Amino acid sequence: MSDEISEIKTCYKHPNRETLICCNQCGRPICMDCAVSTPTSYRCKECVKEQQKKFNTAVSRDYVLSAIVAFLIGALGSFVLYFFNFYSMLTAIILGLLLGNLIAKAVRAVTQKRRAADLNKLTAIAAGIGGAVPILRYILGLFRMIFIGNYAGLMGYTLSVGWGILYIALLCTTILTNMRGFAIRRR
Repeated sequence: MSDEISEIKTCYKHPNRETLICCNQCGRPICMDCAVSTPTSYRCKECVKEQQKKFNTAVSRDYVLSAIVAFLIGALGSFVLYFFNFYSMLTAIILGLLLGNLIAKAVRAVTQKRRAADLNKLTAIAAGIGGAVPILRYILGLFRMIFIGNYAGLMGYTLSVGWGILYIALLCTTILTNMRGFAIRRR
């Protein structure tokens, strides 16, 4: 067996940087600043952008449909949360997780499984706004209690707002986790 040393090349973008790494898509030599780690090897940023374009398949109506679905289900969950006010923390956790999964599945269905990173973010934002609408009543009540000096009712309103925020946080993170598709991340 012979020990071969790979030929040292220079980065195609940074000619003053020596490298042993080449893009596994186009074969150009790349330095660590230009390299993007993928599950199989390293790629240059241009090849990664081209690959991402193939996976962003959403059309304009998908954004509207996903926002409507997420807003309505998020608001419905928040109304249910305040209906079962006695078990608020447990209800917030269960609803946040269940409805986050439901929204992700519903959006996949109405968009016919088309995807885009912006679509995921828009869905989570719309669900968060929908979930926040019923909370506004409690936020206003909280300010009213402070303004009139009724500190006895302050704790109840504070907890109600807190459970709503917990619900929204779990809802949005569950949506983003479940809707995440193929993505190449730089390490």
